[in-house]
Amino acid sequence: MDLSYGIFLAGYLVSLVVAVVVGLLVVVRWKNIYVKKALLSFRYNAVYVVLILLFPITVKVIELIQGRLDDPSSESNEIVYTNWIFNLSGGAVKLLQDRLNNRLLTDVFIVVYVWLFVYITVFAPVLLLAKDDRVVMRRYAIAILLNGLILLPFYALFPVSVTGSHPESGLTPLLYISPDWGRMVLSVDPLDNDFPSGHVSLAVTTFLLFAVSGFEYRKLAYFFGGSAAAVVFAVLYLGVHWPPDVYAGFMVGVLAFVLSGTEKVQMTIDRWVRKVSKRIFGDAVEEEFSPPPAGPEG
Repeated sequence: MDLSYGIFLAGYLVSLVVAVVVGLLVVVRWKNIYVKKALLSFRYNAVYVVLILLFPITVKVIELIQGRLDDPSSESNEIVYTNWIFNLSGGAVKLLQDRLNNRLLTDVFIVVYVWLFVYITVFAPVLLLAKDDRVVMRRYAIAILLNGLILLPFYALFPVSVTGSHPESGLTPLLYISPDWGRMVLSVDPLDNDFPSGHVSLAVTTFLLFAVSGFEYRKLAYFFGGSAAAVVFAVLYLGVHWPPDVYAGFMVGVLAFVLSGTEKVQMTIDRWVRKVSKRIFGDAVEEEFSPPPAGPEG
């Protein structure tokens, strides 16, 4: 790793941390942030945090397994499936890129794709832990889990490559030719997990969940909604996703949001989470968060 890229990567990570802290100070306010409360909240929600992390970890594991297998039939399937999606898409993305190709616009939406998306996926659970909002945290974690359960079979069995790599698309891979941003993305992205768009599904799920979670999250919902719209534009304009990827990602996000709100799904998963949490932490974590006994009436 050369020094300039190392500095760039360090700056990227530091900027995320600083932005999360600033976001907490703006939304929760300094006087309402209690370290002990946040740590207890993390302990209570530890299994849910693991469920949130399962999706990116599993994607990476699938990528490593596919790389080790080096199956020629998988490459053949990728070509076939990508052609299917390309034929459905027509020239819509090329038209968008040709009309709007601008250096400043490209830089802005690269930041949206690589930085803003990561920020909202980190900030949302950190905020809920800091506020100790167990109800919304539970639904958020379940919704992210459902996103992963729907997306992973497609990524494993239906590989579709990015738009900028398709020889007939006529698109410029604006994201991947960017020196530092492109290098960072290529180090973690196998470029064949296009359908459905996980960027779109997770951004849509996050927006919808905060939009229905009460008045205290109203302003934050506007931010997440604007971020989701920006992500949709970015994945198309930068030469990453095809329109069908975006449509499918939107539907996955909505479906995960709806299912996460059903009582049966929530209670089934929460029952399992509480059993695992109790096995790890014992009864202490449950006692710390149990409501105080009601006093005598009258």
